[in-house]
Amino acid sequence: MSVTRRQALQIGGVGIIGAFGLAVPLTSVNAKSASQLASRNMPKPYQRELPIPEVLKPKSTVVDPDGRKRHLYQIQQKAALANIVPGLSTPILGYNGTFPGPTIKVNQGERITLEMDNVLPLFHPQWGYRLDTSTHLHGSASLPQFDGYANDLTGRDYCKDYEYPNFQPARTLWYHDHAVHNTGQSVYSGLAAQYHLHDEVEGNILPQGKFDVPLTVSDAMFAANGALGYNDNTHSGLWGDVILVNGAPWPVMKVQRRIYRFRILNASIARSYRFSLSTGDAMTIVATDGGLMPAAQQVTSWRHGGAERYEVLIDFSMYPVGKRVELRNLSNKNNVDYDFTNRIMAFDVTDEPVDTTGPGARVLPTLLAPSATMSLKASDSVKTRRMRVKRDNDVWTIGGMTWDEVVQSGYRKVLADPDLDDVEIWEIENSSGGWFHPVHIHLVDFQVLSRNGQAPMAHERGPKDVVYVGEGETVRLVMKFEHHRGRYMIHCHNLPHEDHDMMAQFSVGLDTNDVDPNHPVEAVRPHPIGQAAPAQGTAEAPQTSTQPTEVAAPVTTTPDTAPVAPQPAPAPVPAEVPAGQKDVVTITSSRHRLRKDMTFSGTSKYAGSTAATSATVVLYDVTPGRASTRLATVKANSLGAWTFTVKPGPTKQVTVVKAQSSLGGTATTNVRTS
Repeated sequence: MSVTRRQALQIGGVGIIGAFGLAVPLTSVNAKSASQLASRNMPKPYQRELPIPEVLKPKSTVVDPDGRKRHLYQIQQKAALANIVPGLSTPILGYNGTFPGPTIKVNQGERITLEMDNVLPLFHPQWGYRLDTSTHLHGSASLPQFDGYANDLTGRDYCKDYEYPNFQPARTLWYHDHAVHNTGQSVYSGLAAQYHLHDEVEGNILPQGKFDVPLTVSDAMFAANGALGYNDNTHSGLWGDVILVNGAPWPVMKVQRRIYRFRILNASIARSYRFSLSTGDAMTIVATDGGLMPAAQQVTSWRHGGAERYEVLIDFSMYPVGKRVELRNLSNKNNVDYDFTNRIMAFDVTDEPVDTTGPGARVLPTLLAPSATMSLKASDSVKTRRMRVKRDNDVWTIGGMTWDEVVQSGYRKVLADPDLDDVEIWEIENSSGGWFHPVHIHLVDFQVLSRNGQAPMAHERGPKDVVYVGEGETVRLVMKFEHHRGRYMIHCHNLPHEDHDMMAQFSVGLDTNDVDPNHPVEAVRPHPIGQAAPAQGTAEAPQTSTQPTEVAAPVTTTPDTAPVAPQPAPAPVPAEVPAGQKDVVTITSSRHRLRKDMTFSGTSKYAGSTAATSATVVLYDVTPGRASTRLATVKANSLGAWTFTVKPGPTKQVTVVKAQSSLGGTATTNVRTS
């Protein structure tokens, strides 16, 4: 399928695929561009120097009673303006107002307390949803209450204190927003950053300092005024026409004639990549999501899904001074590719004196480090579980489960319940031909045993926490459920899939009907910024601050107005609606004409307030005389309105419908049949 630039501009910020629909899976789409930028504002490859995110310094450091260091960090999540496209400013959400956010570096065994302040606007300035947040340190074996559980929300003017143990082997982690149903838009808006855990092993064999370079790769599309455009193409994915590395379009890095280490994070919310060098030379992969591989792997390209991290060595000593080497993207099935999405960035080899101090400057390593994860064998497993990732009607599911079912169960329903220290094999099947799914399992590192019965690809022969489950693929993973008891999430890291509703949970060594001292929502609650946090393991008293009274601006995917500045902060907003403060759901119209159409609409507003909730509303057929059946899941928009229409609708007449919101409100009404 080919689309001209003129067609793309007519389609605009809704995206190429959004215009043509995705009722069936795509295989590949090629187009000129998706952004609505004027030619003078459209960035061109290799015009910007690669920016390196700031390394965050701790506010203070203390020594815990057991003698280990503890660093205190503070980050503000806030709205800001970024210089991404020429001549225009782009509104973003950022950790400390930058995208990517600041990098955190820590040594193994040193603990971190991170005060994460939410000073964002109450509602997203462009897309209208409420900006409650949940921060996930991806790759950390954190306790459940510090893992960024999707419904562990921090509201505006509140702070959540996260505790990170950092006892695992060295690895590249990243922290990002994980708020229920809005992860995709918030990460796309800028809430993402790298986190580097060091230890003596990698410190002695791999490049360090300025030769240890973070590369956070993402893609975006832009409206004519420079604002981000967003459309998830009926929840299938967003594919931008501008590739960003550390927030800059197609940048250039000057390099010495020596070996560099690159920590490559795919922070795109849907796009996958297949990286290669323009010279065709091999690169050396030394680490995967969970740290060092047993042995380095030489590859000329590799498939890189959302949220995966690969540490890659490139030896620039083989190139003459003045040589430009491009990092390119060969792409994969079921991406949407544009004129310049086949380029990532460039390296210019300079005549700068070569610094050979420190490890790894001249010699590429071969043997690296063993790990407990890569030592696991299939015979260690006490149970094999099988699950499918697929789309059921308009809902993405994993193992036949959705996150809505988890919420409706009071966070009790689980996909799996291994005991602490159990070793299991999980088989994940993707029988579709139209979508790939990067599946992330929280808490654990796993080993890829096989892919469609064959040995894993060379680049994934290390400890992983995300696995690329391609079209028509079945992967077998072995993992040990260690470190902590409690509830943890598993989900697709195509974030529109996760948000709609390809996420479930598993429990480790815990009956979810029992009292849980590490409850992911209740154990450690957010507190007002500037006030002391409640003691860990105790529930904070219900938050009773005034509910917000402002209403978000109407939702637009291609805003034509000037960027919206952050609004002054009103009274503190609780992380979740306190008891007795649920939303009020109404059904304003309901009709089902058999074999013609079905339409429902209504509102969701906070109790005692005119403020919209941006809640998710689930519609059920509760016609008397038969079992209740879920009809659809819809989201209230920035004004609190929701609507659902389908043609021709169910084959059985619906006479009574129930609306139930994610914030607890319900409404039931009779359905017109004519």
